[in-house]
Amino acid sequence: MALPTVIAVVPDSPAASAGVLVGDVLRTVNGEQPRDVIQYQMLVDEPQVVLDVERSGLERSIEIEKGAGQPLGIEVQSSLFDQVRTCDNHCSFCFIYQLPEGMRKSLYLKDDDFRLSFLYGNFTTLTRFTEADLERVVSEGLSPLYVSIHATDPDLRSHMLRNRRGATSLRWLRALLDHGVEIHGQVVVCPGVNDGAALEQTLIGVLDDYPELVSLA
Repeated sequence: MALPTVIAVVPDSPAASAGVLVGDVLRTVNGEQPRDVIQYQMLVDEPQVVLDVERSGLERSIEIEKGAGQPLGIEVQSSLFDQVRTCDNHCSFCFIYQLPEGMRKSLYLKDDDFRLSFLYGNFTTLTRFTEADLERVVSEGLSPLYVSIHATDPDLRSHMLRNRRGATSLRWLRALLDHGVEIHGQVVVCPGVNDGAALEQTLIGVLDDYPELVSLA
């Protein structure tokens, strides 16, 4: 797991007053090693924050006192400190496959990470979602999320995603809704595949099985 590096410190912020510098590597926050900016933000919301940082090869501890919920005043280089959960679907309509060559590498990254769904509105198919993910979403209140449905027929959805887990992963959509998580859905309509009667079946299926959806695009 890559440790987050400070890329900006707000002048006159609690972090600046405590001596945090650009380039400091955050080893732990209040004794914990956050996996992403979500956990990091929860940890630094406390009125007392202890940062264990690495600076020029040396480790030091920085204690910061501030108001509860007051911004710490630090910007880190990445939203995810561990690896992005990549997508293992192979949808023929995926926009990544349609990008021209020669662009920056980050544009070709296929993610299927619920954290990026929460942070940026990225859509996830839930084919790599787990029970541990569900527990985290619920316990940390990570809502809303954005889910690619495409079809409610298990065989058709599996065919469209080119992933056998596509046939079963909508069970996580039901579980998320049961726990009160707000969900926005989408259906990418492909002529001759999931349009016509198949689209009608999908819309009926959404109304019957997932009526709590906030929206469906």
